[in-house]
Amino acid sequence: HPHPRLSALADDRAVVVTGWVQDVRPYVAAAGVYVIPLRIGGGTRLKVLEAMAMGRAIVSTALGCEGFDLVPGQELVVADSPAAFAGAVVSLLHDPSRRTRLGRAARRFAGSRYDWRTIVPKMERVYERQPGSESA
Repeated sequence: HPHPRLSALADDRAVVVTGWVQDVRPYVAAAGVYVIPLRIGGGTRLKVLEAMAMGRAIVSTALGCEGFDLVPGQELVVADSPAAFAGAVVSLLHDPSRRTRLGRAARRFAGSRYDWRTIVPKMERVYERQPGSESA
């Protein structure tokens, strides 16, 4: 049930309005560029991790990728004005080798910092230091 403001987009043959889907991975995998046009908001940025883990080239606002130690131009493209954002997306759509480089760098970043093999030992160390733990 997409928001009614999106219903006009459904008339555009270049746009697919899905609403809720069971699994986002096929959509992310099919994307030439993953866009994160957040201008307001809070909370986690798990969609950033999903796209990076799937090796997608990303164009994001600074707010959209906030909280990750990403290097613009290396793991993603950051653009904050509407014109710069649109230009970055179009540029990447026309540059498959750059999309591939960015996607691979994003995947390496996600794997090196957010893989379970990396996260679990860090979490265990945190829990071991908590009052009441056996090793405290």
